[in-house]
Amino acid sequence: MLDQQTKQQLQQKFQQIKPQLQQKFPDLEEQDLQKGQSDPDQLVKTVAQKSGQDEQQIEQQLKQLVQQS
Repeated sequence: MLDQQTKQQLQQKFQQIKPQLQQKFPDLEEQDLQKGQSDPDQLVKTVAQKSGQDEQQIEQQLKQLVQQS
């Protein structure tokens, strides 16, 4: 589960990092991204489900995206 600070930053910067999310996780559909913007933990679960990656790996990748933006 993402920490509160990362969730807030992800929600605030979502439109800015959305293209990077789409590039990094091409299996995500627009509705997945829309749900993920309001519920970052659900985004982690959806990405893990669609990509086969571990949720902790996804969380780390999301944290990196947020920090780099």
